Amino acid sequence: MTCAGSSAPRARPGRARTPEELRADLDFAYSMIPGKHRLNLHAFYLDTDETPDRDEIEFRHFTPWVDWAREQDVKLDFNPTFFAHAKADDNLTLSHPDQGIRDFWIEHGKRCREIAAQMGAAQGGEVVNNIWVPDGSKDNPVDRMGARRRLEASLNAMLAPAHDKAHLLDAVECKLF
Repeated sequence: MTCAGSSAPRARPGRARTPEELRADLDFAYSMIPGKHRLNLHAFYLDTDETPDRDEIEFRHFTPWVDWAREQDVKLDFNPTFFAHAKADDNLTLSHPDQGIRDFWIEHGKRCREIAAQMGAAQGGEVVNNIWVPDGSKDNPVDRMGARRRLEASLNAMLAPAHDKAHLLDAVECKLF
């Protein structure tokens, strides 16, 4: 199988099933795209034999990505993954009415910021940590202010730990209630 416009063969059809296959797909794509590249890596693309929950992830779970990026001269950015999880099945994370669920996602966000800062240090520059929060309920706007207050408090708690801005730049991309 070959990709359009290229005679380079791909070893398999379909989507990547492992981090190695995803990196191989990226290598192929980057070989076709001129210029310098950056990869925005979501937290659920960890590369480890362990199965940590999102509030347990650490930099070491992403070192294969950091090593690959260094070898390929690709800079990394990072994203917490506030979706595709049982504790996000009602489309609420940082603004969830349940404090335990909010705490879980706050911890995930703190760990992602730490991971992003360590990635920045490893690559000798800044990593943009794009905090995309999927929370929102435009169809049931009964208590918009309560959700906004919970989201604000959660973001403040998540963003409280200080990091070197030479290695970590936070961006917050939220839905409105």
